[in-house]
Amino acid sequence: EGTEWEGKSAEEIIKGTYDPNAVAQSGIFNNVSQYWNHNQFWEMMGPNQTSMPSELENAIKESFGSVDDFKEKFSAAGAGQFGSGWAWLVKDTDGSLKVTKTENGVNPVCFGQTALLGCDVWEHSYYIDFRNKRPAYLSNFLDKLVNWENVASRM
Repeated sequence: EGTEWEGKSAEEIIKGTYDPNAVAQSGIFNNVSQYWNHNQFWEMMGPNQTSMPSELENAIKESFGSVDDFKEKFSAAGAGQFGSGWAWLVKDTDGSLKVTKTENGVNPVCFGQTALLGCDVWEHSYYIDFRNKRPAYLSNFLDKLVNWENVASRM
């Protein structure tokens, strides 16, 4: 309250506080971006996995060759993220789908991309159930937890 960010959306605050040249991001960026990251993370999961809508499946096949190739690339991005961060399926500024990874609280909003799916690869997300087996966590996430209808709705 009483700051230049009062009344702004999370996306506006993220865009306004992200500094690509900073060694460490500001406190407001870190807190707002992690709030945003976790909101979308929870929104993309559901108790009953849904089948992938054809619009999303076709876009994934066009961009990655197959759904399995997408899952491999997404899992590799998440497993390959050194330290804390996120794996993402994004709609890029040119409309194409891409898999990316970001460190700490950085997210696709910082780059003008639309996050379709994000997976938290901070240790606290998987360590109790999967120990140091981050690839197994990512596989479980994609195969058992993602609500693909919610992902498609972001396209």
